[in-house]
Amino acid sequence: MAGLYVVILAAGRSKRINSKKSKLLLPLCGKELLAYPTEAALSLKPEKVILVVGGPHKDCIMKNFSRYNPVFVEQPEPLGTGDAVRKAEGHIPNDADVLVMPGDAPLIKAATLKSLVEFHREKKAVATVLTVDHPNPTGYGRIVRSKGDRILMIVEEKDAFPEERAIKEINSGIYVFEAGKLFEALRDIRPDNRQKEYYLTDVIEILQRREKRVYAFKIDNYREITGVNTREQFSEAVIYMQEEIKKYWLSQGVTFIDPRLVYIESDVEIGKDAVIYPFVSLLGKTKVGQDAVIGPNRILKDMEVPDGEELF
Repeated sequence: MAGLYVVILAAGRSKRINSKKSKLLLPLCGKELLAYPTEAALSLKPEKVILVVGGPHKDCIMKNFSRYNPVFVEQPEPLGTGDAVRKAEGHIPNDADVLVMPGDAPLIKAATLKSLVEFHREKKAVATVLTVDHPNPTGYGRIVRSKGDRILMIVEEKDAFPEERAIKEINSGIYVFEAGKLFEALRDIRPDNRQKEYYLTDVIEILQRREKRVYAFKIDNYREITGVNTREQFSEAVIYMQEEIKKYWLSQGVTFIDPRLVYIESDVEIGKDAVIYPFVSLLGKTKVGQDAVIGPNRILKDMEVPDGEELF
């Protein structure tokens, strides 16, 4: 086996976010939105990370993300997710595993991706789909199961019948494939849908019919796979990420007088037994030492607070 390759889909036009720039470049808790899935993918130590870019924001994304040393491939026209993944074929050997993920899912955890890849390999699957039961599945493709962990097909909502829309288990847009089988199936999909696009999800039905070894890897936390398409979803992502950041620092021995009234960015470091008062914002690469106290109404950006210091 040639190892793991990662394809991140970053060629969207960001129409619904109502911004002059790509939604993938919006600052989310101190880093661009696209940085989170990229860093989660890199944590798996893949052979390559391939970013599929395109549209009016292509150059800006390439400029901002060259620091991660990905391979950039272009999707000149927005012809769907299947077409986007097909653009990466020349960079991936047939005997590799390919992790495919959207660039607009910043809440996915590295541990979840690791477990997904391990499950795929344990099952000797040709394709594995990360799924979750969602309380409001509107907008997501629905998982139509076969038996046990096996998947029959994925139905996009716009093409679904009412009984399929009632299904709560949804497609996260995150997959692992056997590369050779993936690209073989991609050559056979057609834009026979209302959007006239090449759906990556059509590959699932093709592979199930040919190979049978198509599985669902179901997780519990639906918020982890939330995509960001609107300003409302962006705000929800910020709120959830703040909850996760503060939970982590609480577990590391930091005291928040009222964690609801503190904002902390993702690269901040805080020492054990530090105390953070309300209305504090810790930004950038700020480092707060052990036993330090940050009094109320403070904004610290790229600052270092020594051990035991009190700021009031």
